[in-house]
Amino acid sequence: MATSNAAMASKAKAMFGKRLTAEDYQQLLQKKTIPEIASYLKNETLFREVLDGYSESGMHRGLLEALIRRDIERRLSKLLRYAGSGDHRFYRFGIRLTEMEQIKACIRSFNEEDNYKLIGKLPLYIEKHTSFDIKALAQVRDFDALLQLLQKTPYAELLRPFAVKQMSDFDFTACEGVLRQYYYDEVMKMADREFSGKIRKQIREIFLTQIELDNITRIYRSKRYFKATPQEIKRLINPVYLRIPRRELEEMIDHCDADEFMERLSKSAYHSYIDASNFTYIEYHTQSINYSLNRRHMMFSTNADIVLVAYMVLSEVEIQNVIDIIEGVRYGIAADKISRLLIY
Repeated sequence: MATSNAAMASKAKAMFGKRLTAEDYQQLLQKKTIPEIASYLKNETLFREVLDGYSESGMHRGLLEALIRRDIERRLSKLLRYAGSGDHRFYRFGIRLTEMEQIKACIRSFNEEDNYKLIGKLPLYIEKHTSFDIKALAQVRDFDALLQLLQKTPYAELLRPFAVKQMSDFDFTACEGVLRQYYYDEVMKMADREFSGKIRKQIREIFLTQIELDNITRIYRSKRYFKATPQEIKRLINPVYLRIPRRELEEMIDHCDADEFMERLSKSAYHSYIDASNFTYIEYHTQSINYSLNRRHMMFSTNADIVLVAYMVLSEVEIQNVIDIIEGVRYGIAADKISRLLIY
């Protein structure tokens, strides 16, 4: 059985203590330009490290967002320095997630040349543990070259069916879904291999909750925006049934429109988090659930692996908050409307 690493748990809790505060969010919401947001983040918050070396005065939206997203890698690297030695390797769930984010960024860059400057640049500690040469991604300029680089990894076979002659025909959504499915499969194998008893149950529950919430998002969006058939929706989701039994979820897919689906959710095991009469947008509600559950783990768990997973989830939500503010300012959305999207 894996043993907890008290130092890593303590470090994660300390880093969580330095998260953006309500006052930070209010300050950011008052900014009128991207450089103003960049300046505040660089000079007043924990994002100063990832923004170090970049001039905020000429910062544009795309670069700032890309840099903010990279902060997840910096945080992971800091925590992995405290990972115990030996056979315990569950921390590699973060490495796998980083690999897939880099692969997706590389694919996006085939049509967005500016993104290449941020690909393949990872903290050294993470770079040492990846399953392929991350730095080489920065030299990849087409899908065939990407497959060649990944040929000795499972990613090659996962991506090969998506090969197209023109990237305009590339099905990024389906590709992302396949990568996500592989990630969750790998995480579950790691959890079963590394843990037993209560800790394994809790680790599995954290990730199974993420899958179920992802399913809920996909179901709602498919009904609301794409008018997908029940058969099409069932092919999109991962067959995981944690808090909502399979029969109940399939009945909701078969017989509910988007509004009715939300109404049923508000009466499900997630009723404490979802109010159908006060709907914002589906990602807000599922992210809120994920944040609340993992914040509880962060505050009360003493197991290093659970704390690590919880901190990474909470970090992703915080980063998305900042991205939402950047996007809102870029497109002139009122501060009070952006504020309603933030989760903290």
